[in-house]
Amino acid sequence: MTESNEKVKTMKQNGNSSKAALRNLPHAKQLERLATYSTCGFDGCSCQAWKSGSSAPSKDCSSCSHAIQYHLDKILSMQTSQREKMLDMTVDIELLSSLYHRENEPVQKKVYFELVKLLRQSVSQGSDPKIESSFGRPPFESTTIAKAITDFIAANDSNYSTEEQQKLTEFGKYLLYFTNQFSVPTPANYCDRNPDCDLSTYKTIYLRWFALCHVPRIVTTLTQFDVTQIFGVSFLKFTFPIIKKQFLDKTESVLDRMKPDRQQMFRVLLPQLLDALEREIFNENSSIWGPTHASGSSDPFPGMDSILDDESSSKSVVNTIKQVIPNETIVKIVGSITDPAKQVGPAGLPNSARDEGARLEEEKGVLRLEVIQNSLYKDVPKQHLLWLVGMQNVYVLQLPRMPKEYIARLVFDSKHKTLCLIKNNAVIGGICFRQFPSQEFTEVVFHAVSSNEQVKGYGTHLMNHLKDYHVQCGIYHFLTYADQYAIGYFKKQGFSDNITLPKHKYEGYIKDYEGATLMQCTLNPKICYKQLSKVIKRQKEIVQGLVEWKQSKINKVYPGLTCFKKGVSRIPIENIPGIHESGWTPSSVKEEEHSNVNQKHFLHVWNRLKGHNSAWPFLEPVKTEIAPDYYQYIKYPSDLQTIGEKLGQGYYKTKKMFIADVNRIFNNCRMYNDPNTEYYKYAGNLQKFFISELKEAGLYDD
Repeated sequence: MTESNEKVKTMKQNGNSSKAALRNLPHAKQLERLATYSTCGFDGCSCQAWKSGSSAPSKDCSSCSHAIQYHLDKILSMQTSQREKMLDMTVDIELLSSLYHRENEPVQKKVYFELVKLLRQSVSQGSDPKIESSFGRPPFESTTIAKAITDFIAANDSNYSTEEQQKLTEFGKYLLYFTNQFSVPTPANYCDRNPDCDLSTYKTIYLRWFALCHVPRIVTTLTQFDVTQIFGVSFLKFTFPIIKKQFLDKTESVLDRMKPDRQQMFRVLLPQLLDALEREIFNENSSIWGPTHASGSSDPFPGMDSILDDESSSKSVVNTIKQVIPNETIVKIVGSITDPAKQVGPAGLPNSARDEGARLEEEKGVLRLEVIQNSLYKDVPKQHLLWLVGMQNVYVLQLPRMPKEYIARLVFDSKHKTLCLIKNNAVIGGICFRQFPSQEFTEVVFHAVSSNEQVKGYGTHLMNHLKDYHVQCGIYHFLTYADQYAIGYFKKQGFSDNITLPKHKYEGYIKDYEGATLMQCTLNPKICYKQLSKVIKRQKEIVQGLVEWKQSKINKVYPGLTCFKKGVSRIPIENIPGIHESGWTPSSVKEEEHSNVNQKHFLHVWNRLKGHNSAWPFLEPVKTEIAPDYYQYIKYPSDLQTIGEKLGQGYYKTKKMFIADVNRIFNNCRMYNDPNTEYYKYAGNLQKFFISELKEAGLYDD
């Protein structure tokens, strides 16, 4: 539950007292405090925080053995005011860490975790915390609550007397103030009272409110935003019925202290204003609300580069070969590809993507896609109901083995949504799905396209839209049951029968189908799936152009190798005629030449690590029974058991691969655990031992 106002006030006062006490410490003690949150600047050292010796104060870090000065490089160059701000952040980090460990609400726990990481990074870098790196850049909608309510009152002024107009303006100010102070219900509490709500959207709104509006009331080193300045109609659609009731109750409690004429004005005008505003909030054609603000990301935790942008994607390919090809040549090749006069349409491209025609039709307005659903609690637009009926008919025709009654029950079930593909205002295909945000997956129930519209790439285009929709919702796993005829299609869409989602996540939730195969698709939040084939095609064109340019520079053509006909099984790469002229260099195989020797060293180091006293927390994968939310935060887990299995398979071809996998164990531990925990300490001890073993085996590069 969100803390009460009194509790928030007490925590803020305690935090301010701790900050004042910290600023009164001697300068050396302040530097020690900051060093414990700063990374080591020694070349090649991965130590994240300076730690003093356990027996007596030391000027060398007990984790990496480097002097404390290496952890103070950036701090010593700061101005006094900036250093004091960093000190305040260390107090807030400890407060947030304690709140994280006491919290049971998953969304609030996630916010505390992200904010601790954000502040730790800011202290380490000596910079101000950038909230948008984790929660999106506010405002999240183009028309904010403050602007909409102000415009709404101004538009209704002409219907009232001068005195009433002044009072309406006062009401508007009170309402904005009340909304800024409003305590938003947690997702669990809200959805208990509103079982038909869009849980994933509400979670995103609540998460942003909690991180940007509520927590900064306690943690003063974070910027506090007003609700009415960063949210818009989406926020009010969820919360206004509650705000309205509480606002009226609050007003009623103070009416007795007003003069009779003012009481009457409040009792008449205020309900009128709130009722009219509520109608505008739920009116899809209201003139006071604008479209969603483009700068406000719908992903709760953005910050990752997208491959949507064609130009940046092309550059990523080009950059890998810039060192061997002149810049002017690259510009010429890319220019010839991007020049419309030198390209042909989809029909002229024998290798064009399957969904390219559908994507172009959508861009021209021939196709449109809508996510719709039935509801038991609010009116559903007539057009949506007609589309649902049309979608039901498509499923019945294309899925003849499914009972008609079963299809109708799921399509019109309020918990299921349908992504409809609409052409000439008629439904020609769609995907029926059900989201389970708390279980982190979505069940794909039905997927079909009308028979006369098939082989046009519509099915792939639908699935790509569904993927992008779920990336925006923060759900990255699809599950579906596919019969023998659909398995091939789903494999082309990125599904696999290798189920990596833990069984307890979906067992009892997804519907079972006899004789069908359970398949899973995992989404990558960095990808815009609607544009993926277009980006890949562009990359292929650029690479092909560069290959052709390189071939044009090689004048001599060598005959094929004949030595293999004489019984020779292998020859060194450098003995292949023309290999040096092509730009190949022997440096790329240095690691490979020593792979067999390295394998023995890897195995020796791995065995030594397993026997160390601090290795016991890292011997096997983290169990969800011990840390239920571990895999929500750690996306790339690593442990000694898994590394041992990879060693047995000959997975590690280079020492960089082996070292990176072992270091990931320590980095994951530090990311998930608080610096004051024993696990954090064990990670530091084992990493120090790992470095010493690498040096002894000749695998460590200073």
